[in-house]
Parts: sequence; structure tokens; C-alpha cells
Amino acid sequence: MGHKLPLLSGGETIPETALEFIFSYLDNPIDRSAASRVCKKWYNVDGRTRKDITIVLCYSIDPPTLAHRFSALEALKLKGKPRASMFKLVPEDWGGYAKAWVSVITVHCPCLKSIHFRRMVVDDDDLVTIAQRMGNMLQVLKLDKCSGFSTNGLEAVARSCK
Repeated sequence: MGHKLPLLSGGETIPETALEFIFSYLDNPIDRSAASRVCKKWYNVDGRTRKDITIVLCYSIDPPTLAHRFSALEALKLKGKPRASMFKLVPEDWGGYAKAWVSVITVHCPCLKSIHFRRMVVDDDDLVTIAQRMGNMLQVLKLDKCSGFSTNGLEAVARSCK
């Protein structure tokens, strides 16, 4: 085990509240990721204080793992199919389904105000679930190059969300 480096004059380490304050000034996701790798304490502080995150491939992390680590998440950008799918180089049934994500984030991310799905399959049931569970909190729902939904799903969101 490594030893703790004294960071304050009396030899004590920085309290977590001070770390949370410092982390609030780290806007760049690359800087936050680097800081979260310093030690377990910083990793936990990053998880509690990060407000937005981008997942570049929806299969790179398990939805429950994300929801557990980032409890105060306010904005989520989630990318599904690779860019090649826009040029018909990926089969239609390749994946990129939003259902697993919707079922987790609508229950375990109560602070979520913005959801951005990109190149994902979002069906009407997903949109109805979002509208029912997050209607009072959700401010932004962006469906960028997504498929699988109809005006019925959009109507449910429009009636329930801000």
C-alpha cells in the first residue's frame, strides 16, 4: 500500500468537501478522468460531483454501473451505432438499443435534466417511459439520427415534459 502525502501544514489530507469544491472547477472531461485516477478517494469524489458525461459507445459501460457511479448526473449523451451506420455499412439490427439505458436512468438518475441519444434505436415505449418517470425533471431530450419511434412517442414526451 502507498502512503498518503501530507497536503496541509499539519500533515492531514484535504477533506472531501474541499475536493468536491476543487472538482467543481474541472470542466474538461479529460482533466476529470485524469484526476479520478489519482486515488480511490478522488475517484469517488468525481463520481459524486460529475454533472455530465458522454458515452461514445453504449456498449462500453453497463447502464447500472454508470448510474451507480455518477449519482448526481444532470446530462447524459449516449452514442449507439458507429458512424458507418449512416452510410449503410452496418446491418440495421446491429444494436444500439436504448431500452436498457432508459429503464436504468429513469429510475436511478433522479437529477437528470438532459438526455441526448445519438444513432440509437429509441422506440415509443422508451419515450413513454421517459415521459412518465422523468416528465417533471427532464428539460432536454435530443434524438440525433435515431430511429424506431413515431409521433405517438414524441407526443407522450411533449405532453409530460418541460
